[in-house]
Amino acid sequence: MSMSTALDAKTRFPAMVARGAPIADPAAIDWEALGFAPIVTEAMTGTVRGADGVWDEPATVPSGSLVLPPHATALNYGQALFEGLKARRGVDGRVRLFRPRDNARRMAAGAARFMLAAPGEELFVRVVLDCVRANLAWVPPAGKGSLYIRPLLLGTGRTLGLGPSPETLFMVYANPVGLYFKGLAPITVLAGEEHQRAAERGTGNVKAAGNYAPCFLPVAAAKAAGFADLLYLDQSCERIEEVGSANFCAVKGKKLLVADSPSILPGITRDSVERLARERFGMEVERGALGLERVLGLGEWAAEGPAEEAFCTGTAAIISPIGGVSFRGRLHVFGGGEVGAVTRSLHDELDGIQTGRLPDTRGWTMPVD
Repeated sequence: MSMSTALDAKTRFPAMVARGAPIADPAAIDWEALGFAPIVTEAMTGTVRGADGVWDEPATVPSGSLVLPPHATALNYGQALFEGLKARRGVDGRVRLFRPRDNARRMAAGAARFMLAAPGEELFVRVVLDCVRANLAWVPPAGKGSLYIRPLLLGTGRTLGLGPSPETLFMVYANPVGLYFKGLAPITVLAGEEHQRAAERGTGNVKAAGNYAPCFLPVAAAKAAGFADLLYLDQSCERIEEVGSANFCAVKGKKLLVADSPSILPGITRDSVERLARERFGMEVERGALGLERVLGLGEWAAEGPAEEAFCTGTAAIISPIGGVSFRGRLHVFGGGEVGAVTRSLHDELDGIQTGRLPDTRGWTMPVD
């Protein structure tokens, strides 16, 4: 297909992409069996900002591999951020993004912490839209999945001494995906005490690439033991942090309890769920430090018993019910291990807004066409 982006002499992104990627044929994709594996789509979009402080004109090019020097700061010192959002085909056939400006703001906050140049909201949204429009054939049919959109912000300039890159690459690629977990089928997670996800005053609240590789080992061990994911605790092993790469919520005593701390990512899906719970369903929402014993009904919370429901939220997971948490060899079950009414209602409301089945009264969705 023709890439229609107007290029000029200052557009450096095309020269950073080596051609020859094995592009998948959308007509050959089995949408019913779509998982969360890499699938190369038609195109990707990017722009570069150098020491002059000016972003190039964004360019959309055929998908390929990035060409980076070995001195690139992202490769040597981990000066790299990413975001995740989705384009979904609605019941009316239209393709919509969900809260992309919030992703732009979160990336900007991370860029400030990592001394990377941040694309403004308009540039962020423009590059995302250009990429999605170039890959519309890879957006799954309604109800079959979504086009996962991965913005990257990388320090690509040459450095050797410990310091920030003089050059920043902002690029977006897309990948059709199915469900990260199994939809509304409850999962069981392991509350781990051996590993913490992030340092208490570190960069756990930033969507930094380096936050995730240390999670591979403990999550793999939890899955090998038969669990869907790992529930990370804080340094004291008393308070809940996150479920892998998703935020944790519980329903107890007609309250929505939302785990929060300075070292976890401020989830956009989490914020959406909180607002729906409060505004749409009239629930009291309590976000803050959330003790594991309170959720499991242990210690001083024994008389109350465990939470009636628990679930995790995230771009990939959307809303996934948690049927039980294993802690110190004992499985603690919520609501008989079934999907709770609050979890189901929040999931259906959020899904309905994202797919156009329900009206979007908050301006959360952005039509691509």
